[in-house]
Amino acid sequence: MYTVVVDYAPLDADNAALREGIVASNEKIIGERDKPFSIFLKNDLGKVFGGIQAFLGTESIYIDMLWVEEPLQRQGYGTKLLHSAEKEAIHHGCLFSLVDTWDFQAEEFYIKHGYERIGELKNYWLGHTKIFLRKKLR
Repeated sequence: MYTVVVDYAPLDADNAALREGIVASNEKIIGERDKPFSIFLKNDLGKVFGGIQAFLGTESIYIDMLWVEEPLQRQGYGTKLLHSAEKEAIHHGCLFSLVDTWDFQAEEFYIKHGYERIGELKNYWLGHTKIFLRKKLR
């Protein structure tokens, strides 16, 4: 007997089981497993002030999250982080980079760095549009 349980404070292990289940299922079809990695912007004491969380595949990198603390924005740190992720992807043979963002976030930032809008979902969340972008790396 199985029970459907709604949990607003799930255990990390339960969430990990979900992620592993879908990743393993996808791996059977795609033949590979994306490798998660992070790049951080830290001060001399090791405190994180920004970074990227991404997934590296055979053909592409998916940038899941890029964040820089507000007082440090517009000082080139986002660009340094993005270039570091792209460099890592190229080093591993990736052909392109993928990212998604919201209409109130960073579309202009990515376009400025060579990304092209490849799709959108209008009114996806509270009237906002989800934007999908792609960049050829080589």
